[in-house]
Amino acid sequence: MTLVLTELSTAGIAMAADSAITKFSREGKVMEVDQQGWAKLVRVPCITAAVSYWGFVGSVTRVQFDLWLKRVIDREDYEDLPSLAQRLADSLNEAAHARPLAEGREVGIHVAGYHQWADGLRRPFFFHVHNGHGRFVIHDETVGNRLVAAHPRWVSEPRKLFEKHQDFPRPSISVQENMAILENGYMTRNGDFFIYAVIWQHMEQALGYINLIPGVSVPRNPADLNSRKGFLHTMLEMMVRLYRCSNQSRIVGGTVTSLGIGPNGFLA
Repeated sequence: MTLVLTELSTAGIAMAADSAITKFSREGKVMEVDQQGWAKLVRVPCITAAVSYWGFVGSVTRVQFDLWLKRVIDREDYEDLPSLAQRLADSLNEAAHARPLAEGREVGIHVAGYHQWADGLRRPFFFHVHNGHGRFVIHDETVGNRLVAAHPRWVSEPRKLFEKHQDFPRPSISVQENMAILENGYMTRNGDFFIYAVIWQHMEQALGYINLIPGVSVPRNPADLNSRKGFLHTMLEMMVRLYRCSNQSRIVGGTVTSLGIGPNGFLA
């Protein structure tokens, strides 16, 4: 398990991931957290794209997953972002012997880069390759009007074969509607993201207010990809530190890496 973040904006693509790898028992208990660092954010130089992964990757292959992923990428038997996403889906299914993983074994890969939109212009593009959707369902426990406890529960569809999903731009809406989303920033988060999602919801409100102060901007320059990447990196580092000082297992931890992809290539 991990926490991976991908943001698409008119400035470009920013991605961030922690480096912790968690080993679970068959009963779902945390046995070990390796924070020495696997590569969870991998460049795809031949098409100027990048991928990151989350979930129970040990259920796919016994080979260390970042090494397995690099081998698939190094074959270069794809020509653009859609064909890379399809190659990853096919390779995951081959490694899993063309059978769905066990229930509760969610695995996904973020695939981000530039590709043509419906109007023929190249803009940030995002595929999510995974083996079934899931979501958090929250039961709030109240006494009178007072909230006394929150009970989040992960609910997932039955596991299926891996498929590529075009998450952005959304095929069901117009280019203009997708552009409006891009201008505000399109964010995807996966892995152990519930605590992050709660904090980010309130952080967005706080930053919206703070940025109304004349001369104040967080991030420093929202139109600059380096600035947006740095902010995403900082947010994930904050989550790593939060896990360190909490009573939770450090399944989000280790070292944070981040990457930016602009219209002219990778950031230096």
